[in-house]
Amino acid sequence: MKGNGTKITALYCRLSQDDGNVGDSMSIQSQKAILEKFAREMGKIAYSLYVDDGYSGTNFQRPSFQKMIADIEDGKIDTVITKDLSRLGRNYLESGAYIEVFFPQHHVRYIAVNDGVDSEKSGGLDITPFKNILNEFYSRDISKKVKSGKHIRALEGKFMGTTAPFGYQKDPQDRNHLIVDEVTAPTVRLIYSLALEGYGTNRIGKVLYERKIPKPSYYKQELFQNYKVEGDEWFDWKSEMVVRLLRNPVYKGGMYVHTTSKQTFKCKGRGYIRWADREILEDVHEAIVTKEVWQTANDIIDRHTKVKPCTSGYENIFRGLLKCPDCGQALLVHTDGRNPDRDLLERTYYQCSTYRKRGVNFCTAHRINAGDIEDAIKADIDRHATKVMKDKGKFINNVLRGMNESSMARSEKTKTEIDKLKKRNAELDQMYIRLYEDYSSGKLSEKKFTMMSAHYEQEQEANEEKLIELEKQYQARSAATANAEQFTESLAQCVGMKKLTASVLNTLIEKIEVHNPVMVNGVKEQKLTIYYKFVGQID
Repeated sequence: MKGNGTKITALYCRLSQDDGNVGDSMSIQSQKAILEKFAREMGKIAYSLYVDDGYSGTNFQRPSFQKMIADIEDGKIDTVITKDLSRLGRNYLESGAYIEVFFPQHHVRYIAVNDGVDSEKSGGLDITPFKNILNEFYSRDISKKVKSGKHIRALEGKFMGTTAPFGYQKDPQDRNHLIVDEVTAPTVRLIYSLALEGYGTNRIGKVLYERKIPKPSYYKQELFQNYKVEGDEWFDWKSEMVVRLLRNPVYKGGMYVHTTSKQTFKCKGRGYIRWADREILEDVHEAIVTKEVWQTANDIIDRHTKVKPCTSGYENIFRGLLKCPDCGQALLVHTDGRNPDRDLLERTYYQCSTYRKRGVNFCTAHRINAGDIEDAIKADIDRHATKVMKDKGKFINNVLRGMNESSMARSEKTKTEIDKLKKRNAELDQMYIRLYEDYSSGKLSEKKFTMMSAHYEQEQEANEEKLIELEKQYQARSAATANAEQFTESLAQCVGMKKLTASVLNTLIEKIEVHNPVMVNGVKEQKLTIYYKFVGQID
């Protein structure tokens, strides 16, 4: 309701989503009724309602609130009335700035009906700062409870997203549980199989486009009603989209606990948690691909380099696997184009990238013919696969024995390092206590205390980081038996393999070191050191 006076009274109402659970007493309708009744009883017939429905009190960038502030600055308002102080805001600093500074500067009277606050009455604002602090504590408490509740539900493996990830749908019986969507899951399986074949994310996107396979947004068209799609845009898979699918642990049956974080309830945005720092829950729903396939695909992404594709027609199945044992760099594929009539395999070879780029002063060639290394690796895989078929149990025992011989010493060394770092951190705690005692007694200056305590703290933080990494390594080595069994199962599937493929290599092998050829009794010999996944070298 508005009158014809030069200035009006602003009746401000606010309700957040959290407040909405309280009941009718906090509703917008209830606030309007209380404020209009109070204004009429005061004789304020020239008033205007400013309403923010669904806005938090910790954020002052609310549409109607900002409109009211603008009207005050324009000299249109002489009185502001709210149901209570918390309706104005729950941030005690900003609320106090408006009540004690902004309103008086603009000659605006402020009234909070239920709190008995009236800036024109003596002592009317004495208690206001304390009530504003209590209001902020309320928001802080609500924020903690909401955050804690979400965290607990996330740790229970509850899916709380608005829409299910591509390849899944929400379980009709439990909306916080995911089940496989057999309409879109085949696309996910295809993407992972292409990744295991060594396809890069751009190339995977091209394959999906060529096969006219719809991207995820195609299945959520109700969210894009105003979005005009032209031509083949539904099949235009971007590299980033493919990466997200390959990186997401949801497809191996896991789930990120959180992907973003908010430091405090006052922060407007949410911080992005890096891939490496995210906590993953395992086995919370049915997987679309196995954990081994997921991990292998991610390993391939990690080692994929942006090199020019081989234009000779040779399929580089060893991409990212061949390493120089001297400089540690990758071996890259090259094809000799001088004699095109020769067989492609005879003209194609691998060579150390350091030697190729920087010359003999930095490394040697480590050159090996593509056909030779394909034959050698296939023969080694065939040999071990045959042993698996003859006696699977004996093969696993032999692998474990080899793993134990090579990793036992490393495990003991790791354990010793862990114990040493823990002992050092305990010593630093005692050193800090003695340092503080010297400072308290006046034996040590504040400058010296600050410098030395910072040094102790930095060393402890560095030690904690090392401990986390070493404990991960130690735990990983304790899973040797499971790793050996898993590797053996993968190897058994290669019995009778006619052709070596990128998928087989990426599934079985971690890396291959190609040593420089040497002459032995007039014969050139070249050593290959093969590191199989999970088990390392096999005798």
